[in-house]
Amino acid sequence: MKVDVGVLGPLGTYTHQAAHEYFQASAIYNERQTIAATLESLETLDYAVVPRENSIFGSVVETFDGLRVLKQGLIQGEVVLKIQHCLVVKKGAKISDIDCVISHEQALGQCRRFISEHLPSATTSKTTSTAAAAETVSKLQKLNVAAICSKICITMFEDLEILVDGIQDEDINYTRFFILGKDSEGRPPFKSLRPTHALIRVTPSKMCFDLAELLKIVDLSVKRIDRRPAPASDPFLDIYFLEVVSSPHNPSEWPEQVSHSILRIRNNGHFAESIGLW
Repeated sequence: MKVDVGVLGPLGTYTHQAAHEYFQASAIYNERQTIAATLESLETLDYAVVPRENSIFGSVVETFDGLRVLKQGLIQGEVVLKIQHCLVVKKGAKISDIDCVISHEQALGQCRRFISEHLPSATTSKTTSTAAAAETVSKLQKLNVAAICSKICITMFEDLEILVDGIQDEDINYTRFFILGKDSEGRPPFKSLRPTHALIRVTPSKMCFDLAELLKIVDLSVKRIDRRPAPASDPFLDIYFLEVVSSPHNPSEWPEQVSHSILRIRNNGHFAESIGLW
């Protein structure tokens, strides 16, 4: 039986590709128009996949804004995806046939050097998304138009193939995605791996608090800290997201260690809860 997975749409985006790498053919992918809507899809779907951070642009603010108020679901996994744009054509086309390249304006801009060096005479045309570009090429009768898109697009539309892979100007470009599923009382994790990470959401009891003191209370290895303004609160009161990781010793005790850490935070007057264990 396939699971239903919400992804930031349209289908063919890198979020869809990340979800596909995690679930493969075991899922039905349901597109949503915003990150907030993707997180909210957990009310009716089994899982949701959202971008967490990019190696060039940093944390995805919209995701953490959604995690501030997350009630349905729990982070159960992650995927790190190298962002690679592909030059996709109708089957049988050669690079010498291409006189027009279409894609979303950001993808065109990110592949400017490749187009200039390998397709100097080709025109470029903007589309609403990279997936829309792939769909357009698949419907054409001629072989003269290429799309810039993710590799998953060739599985979505007929008669397409990748002519050149990895044509983006910046080669070191990775995005990390969160896999969210039902909470512990709902559907179990899709992959039953031993957890080594957790995400603790902390709302301090007051604005002027000592972050260093909080980290001492946590008493776990903190890999990353993100913060966002607490909704409907006093000005400049923030919510902190502490990503903590287990030590190589006693990994089987990791869930208990996270629970004890949260209890210590609460005993010091702050609100804390785990919204991820993977």
